[in-house]
Amino acid sequence: MFKNMKTIYAIGFAIMTIFGAIYYKDILLNPPKKTPEKELKDQIAIETVDRKFNIQGMYCDSCKGKIEKSVSKLAGVVNVRIDQATNEMVVSYAKSNENIQQTLSTVKELGYTAGLKSNSGKLQVLDFNVTFQ
Repeated sequence: MFKNMKTIYAIGFAIMTIFGAIYYKDILLNPPKKTPEKELKDQIAIETVDRKFNIQGMYCDSCKGKIEKSVSKLAGVVNVRIDQATNEMVVSYAKSNENIQQTLSTVKELGYTAGLKSNSGKLQVLDFNVTFQ
């Protein structure tokens, strides 16, 4: 009955490919559109201020991605760039909404050590919850 199985498999594959293309034609032919929020963000020029942080404990791209994703969700954060080779994170804040303490605590909650760097590149602040005796 089924003497030539290769032919049957090839025909089945072709039929499934055609049906798949028909079913997913909207996705294949029309690229995803930008959401209005992204379009608005692209059009508005936001004044930003960059702050540099030292990050200790990053060992892979997954660590880097986890930190970038979490910090980019914070209020006032416009952009996050991490250089894994130098363990440096540069966060661009909206000038009117700079929240360094929240950034430090977010990185700390993820299990990494973060410190704010001064303009000279030296470590400036490790933690805002320091008590002096």
